[in-house]
Amino acid sequence: MRNELTIIAINLIWFMNKIQVNKTKINNLTHIPVQMELKQHLADRGKRLGAYVIDIIPIGLIIFAIAYFFFGFDDTLSAYLNRGESIEPRIKFLKERNWIRNISFLVWLIYCIGMESSERQGTFGKIAMGIKVVNENGERMTINESIGRNTSKTISFIVLSLGFIWILFDKNRQGWHDKINNTFVVNENFNP
Repeated sequence: MRNELTIIAINLIWFMNKIQVNKTKINNLTHIPVQMELKQHLADRGKRLGAYVIDIIPIGLIIFAIAYFFFGFDDTLSAYLNRGESIEPRIKFLKERNWIRNISFLVWLIYCIGMESSERQGTFGKIAMGIKVVNENGERMTINESIGRNTSKTISFIVLSLGFIWILFDKNRQGWHDKINNTFVVNENFNP
């Protein structure tokens, strides 16, 4: 199943990239100066990672605490730690841990949608790291652009998080979700 999702995600990225390339060729005729300036203000990869860590740790801890105190994860964790030779507590622990991870990711996406389309143009982690998200014109994203960018993060995540790792190797420091939606993460002092 995971291999099939990987193939689907890669084909979707290729298709979206083809559409984006054609759209970009038309738009680039009028936006060349803005995009050249954008590329001079791209956020450092370390700042992007730092912003993610600042954002995800509190979200993960809150979801973990809710699961632990209200949904029985404390019993699951205790059984897992004292399991001996039994495999059942491990299976239950892994299932519940994956639920916590997936719910944390979903909450993070919703949080990012709201914050990145706001006047702040970034999450609290991005604000703390001095970076913001802009569209291809160097402007604040609309709510629809933010929804597109952040729901595309599921593609970056599903394929072994390669879409996020891509940021390390891309000349424009874009993840797959950025490429699909033609968005950029820039330093906060960038103004088109």
